[in-house]
Amino acid sequence: MKFGKVDHPERIDFTIPKDHPDTPVVLSKYGSGGKTNVYVGCAKWNRQDLKNFYPRGTKA
Repeated sequence: MKFGKVDHPERIDFTIPKDHPDTPVVLSKYGSGGKTNVYVGCAKWNRQDLKNFYPRGTKA
């Protein structure tokens, strides 16, 4: 299996599930007056781990 590749993507349910009942409780502790920051990325980045990950010619 190649990471990120599936044979039939049309069979995948990408529906976002309902929030957990405790979500409003946790979020209410932090108020609503600030800017929200969301960070997404790999646990580690190095050329060996990413070898053949991107198509040839993609600039990193």
